[in-house]
Amino acid sequence: MSVVILAAVAVAFFGGCGTDTEFSTPTTSAAVDFPYPPFEIRTDIAVPLPPRLRDAAQFALDMSVDDRRKNDPNDDEADRRFRSQIAPEADIADLPPGPDTAIGETGGALHRAVGARGLPDDTVEVTICQYDTPGLYTKLKDGRIVSSDIPMSVQRPLVQWTGRPAADGTTPAGPRWLWVGETASYNLPAQQVAELCDPFKPEPFIQKMPDPTTAASATPSG
Repeated sequence: MSVVILAAVAVAFFGGCGTDTEFSTPTTSAAVDFPYPPFEIRTDIAVPLPPRLRDAAQFALDMSVDDRRKNDPNDDEADRRFRSQIAPEADIADLPPGPDTAIGETGGALHRAVGARGLPDDTVEVTICQYDTPGLYTKLKDGRIVSSDIPMSVQRPLVQWTGRPAADGTTPAGPRWLWVGETASYNLPAQQVAELCDPFKPEPFIQKMPDPTTAASATPSG
């Protein structure tokens, strides 16, 4: 599955994977100030999985995208969707957003599921490698362009097939996947991340700011 977003922050083919695309279109003024394609997060599943684990992995991937974009002040829908699919005990409040210093963001990342294993209580742990390619590039209001500096990282969400209420208080008509937590992976040493994610790394692993769109070279008439 492939998802395109305007991010709030930060493919080689392995096994079968579906492809869907959703676009976030920048406003006209934003396109003039920052004439680059919007930041894109793509998702796929890199290993063969039985249907139940594959469904869990796809749900976890979709949630990992919303987890990254839910703090975007211009994307309330991602936060609403995320809270409607996460358990109350896992809904940890984020820090308030910092000052709005960015004009725009471009580049891309790949969230790739590289494993999934069943746990008790209809729970599945999904291992996601997040590849920063071609990278996140942000233009600040002072004219500087800054980029992310972590080429890849690991996230291990825990998702459960359950009818329990979500963090926003909604209760489903029947069981569905619910994000119930994560296995700690934020502080994994770089060597462990590489050992886990290098075998599934997309090639070529590009880390370069995209070229501007045609809007950059357009000359106003008059």
